[in-house]
Amino acid sequence: MYTLSYRKTGFLLFLLVLFQSVVYGASNKNNEIECAPEYDSLRPLASYQYVYSFKEGRALVVINKKYGVIDKKGNNIIPCQYDYAHDFIHGFAQVKNGEKIAFIDSSGRAITSFRYDFAGDFQNGRALVKLNRKWGFIDERGYEIIPVTCDQVNEFLEETTTVQDNGQWFIVDKMNNRKPVLHNCEHIGSFNEGLAAIRVEGKTGFIDKQGNIVLQPKYDQIFYFSEGLALVELNRKYGFINTKGQEVVPLVYDGYPNFKEGLAAVIVGDNFGFLDKKGKMVIEPKYPNVYSFYNGLARVRIAGKWGCINQKGELIIPAIYDEIQVGEGILGVIAGGKGQFLDLKGKQLFPEVYENLYGFSDGAALVKKNGYWLFIDKQGKQLF
Repeated sequence: MYTLSYRKTGFLLFLLVLFQSVVYGASNKNNEIECAPEYDSLRPLASYQYVYSFKEGRALVVINKKYGVIDKKGNNIIPCQYDYAHDFIHGFAQVKNGEKIAFIDSSGRAITSFRYDFAGDFQNGRALVKLNRKWGFIDERGYEIIPVTCDQVNEFLEETTTVQDNGQWFIVDKMNNRKPVLHNCEHIGSFNEGLAAIRVEGKTGFIDKQGNIVLQPKYDQIFYFSEGLALVELNRKYGFINTKGQEVVPLVYDGYPNFKEGLAAVIVGDNFGFLDKKGKMVIEPKYPNVYSFYNGLARVRIAGKWGCINQKGELIIPAIYDEIQVGEGILGVIAGGKGQFLDLKGKQLFPEVYENLYGFSDGAALVKKNGYWLFIDKQGKQLF
């Protein structure tokens, strides 16, 4: 997500480190809204205790601690019957009853039984699953294409990934065709831009999809590629390499920057600035908090308030807001308990002023008006 805030203390990673066996879990509390407790037929969301933002035409809702799903007409298309549910990703959602996880499709049809201890979202038609401390992958029909016998697995960010089975690492495709990795290694990550990070004797480098080492292990950590560059760490300092292993940004920075829209936020002293892909500081470090660039703007904090700069460092949205949320080319801003929506030039889109709001997702935004939550579309009209 492009909405992570960078902070020197308690710095948040944009993506998890490659050297974790599993990179994603089943937890998601994104945009959970507590609604009014009393039902009111004129305010459809008031019948729910919690409502989430829309994803893929579906929004999670909660009644009596049970999760269900509504569509964009407000119909409760999947009853509130699960102990937990996850947003729909690529047409499927994880649901949980008791301690076990299953998958459903967008109609609510179960493609697996409640049998897994852990699961990841679908990527390239496969989802990782865990059962009795072993790992495998299911396809979109719920079939275990890669048996749940592996010691460690990594997601299918591309058409191939890596797994460890019975102590041996393999490069594996989506149909479980395997190629053993002949190097004596401690861990291998997912393939990303054709390369997978490999750890040997505490240091990390890269292998290609044939299993050849293309960058000798020499870094303490390597992170996923973003826009052709990967973040690397050595001796607690960070920089970037390209897919040839060349250091294009020197390892002199603190924190965990990543490139978005050609620029990366880096810490210098106590403040953040932005680098280009050649390592040139194009926006001087003077902001205590920043977000990544999105639609040509980056949120920055100045004197305790939020505004937005462009890629030249010009302040396009004045730093007068308590909060700015981004989504689908629209800014949701809050100041003094009043919220409104702006375009990327700072022009107010709708005349309404809201008591609270969340950014647009899947063409809809949650807003609070007259004490009640409701969804609006990109014309500012109530969805249902």
